[in-house]
Amino acid sequence: MKFGIIKERKSPPDRRVVFSPDELARLKQLHQGVSVKVESSDIRVFTDAQYKNMGIEVTNDISDCDVFFGVKEVPVDNLIPNKTYFFFSHTIKKQPHNRKLLQALLEKNIEFYDHETIVDAHNRRLIGFGKYAGIVGAYNSIRAFGIKFELFKLPKAETLSGKGDMIAHLKRLVLPPLKFVVTGTGKVGNGVKEVLDAIKIKEVSVENYLTKNYTQQLGVRCGCKPNNEPRVERNRSTCR
Repeated sequence: MKFGIIKERKSPPDRRVVFSPDELARLKQLHQGVSVKVESSDIRVFTDAQYKNMGIEVTNDISDCDVFFGVKEVPVDNLIPNKTYFFFSHTIKKQPHNRKLLQALLEKNIEFYDHETIVDAHNRRLIGFGKYAGIVGAYNSIRAFGIKFELFKLPKAETLSGKGDMIAHLKRLVLPPLKFVVTGTGKVGNGVKEVLDAIKIKEVSVENYLTKNYTQQLGVRCGCKPNNEPRVERNRSTCR
C-alpha cells in the first residue's frame, strides 16, 4: 500500500502536517511493506529536505498513492477519484460552506475518513484540539485584546519559534485590569492554564473571588475541577 502526504492548499495556508519526518521513518521501519511519498511543499513546517534526510521520497506527483493524509479541506479540483483520504472536512456539523466538498467526495467515489470522527472504543475522539490549541488560544486572546484597545502589539503566533517565545513576549507586557476566564479542565484548558501560570496568574477560589476585595493587580481564570468544584484565578486587575 502506498501512502501520500499531501500539500496543504487551503487559504490562508496551514503549515501543519499529519506526520513529521521522524514519524514517517518510524512508520516505514514498523511496516516494511508500506511505501510513503510526500508531496513537495514550500509552506509546510518541515522542509522537503528534512523528509529527504530521513529517506522519505519527496515529489510533485503523488497520484499513484492509495491513501492520502492531510490536515485541512482539500480543494475539490485537487481530489483524485477512487482514492482514500484523511483530513478535516468541516462537514460533520452540516457546515453549509463545505457542502460542495462533501458532494465531490461522493461523486468521485472517494473513501473518506474525517479526523473529527475518529474515536476509540469508548467513543472518545482521538484527534482534536489539544494542549497547544490552548496555548496558542491564550496567546491570541491577549494579542487580540491589545489590538482592539490599542494598548500593545504582539507578533502573530505563527511567526514565533514556539511556546517559550510566546511566553517571553507576554511577560514583557504591562496588562491593565483583566479577568481571564477559562471553562473546563481538559487538554485545551490545561494548555491555557500553562500560559497563565507562566505569566504568574494567581489562583483563588470562586468563593474568595465573589466575597473578597482585591486591590493588587490580578487576572481571572475559572473552570470546573474533575470533582466539579469550581475555581477562579486572577492576575493584574483590581477587582471586587
